[in-house]
Amino acid sequence: MPPLARASRTGQLMDPHHGTTAESRTLYDLALEKIKRTLFREALGHLADALRIAPSNPFYRSYFGYCLAQAEGDYDRAIQLCRQASDARPLDPELHVNLGRVYRLRGDNAEAYKAFTQAWHLCKGHPAAAAELTRMGIRRPPVVEFLPRLHWCNKYLGMLRAAFERKFSAHKQY
Repeated sequence: MPPLARASRTGQLMDPHHGTTAESRTLYDLALEKIKRTLFREALGHLADALRIAPSNPFYRSYFGYCLAQAEGDYDRAIQLCRQASDARPLDPELHVNLGRVYRLRGDNAEAYKAFTQAWHLCKGHPAAAAELTRMGIRRPPVVEFLPRLHWCNKYLGMLRAAFERKFSAHKQY
């Protein structure tokens, strides 16, 4: 979803270019194109230039953090930048998605899941949040926790639990 068209829960447009210049907007747009093509190091340069022009822009800061994690593996600084951006615009799901992506890159799936679900709750139709949650493939704990997940007992009890929950949720809908 293009960042210009997003709307918050209150209905106001979330423009990533608010309070910026034409030059910084162009640099940001170039960076987004580089990110789509997984050219994170090149995008990092464009975003660094955009941040020099508009240092308080949360979108520039968030994407800079994401590219920093991808290109250089500087997860602590990337998380700090993404968190500052999401704190500045707490109702924007894209900023939470970027924070979650950095957590996932660092290997912190619990925090990544929190960020992605927060983005999803802010905008149920946000495709990036939905895609990231699907990509994570969150699994439930095994039924018998002291046995390995692949133990036959856990496999069959898990199938029984899933069937029971499907049947129970079907009756609950009426």
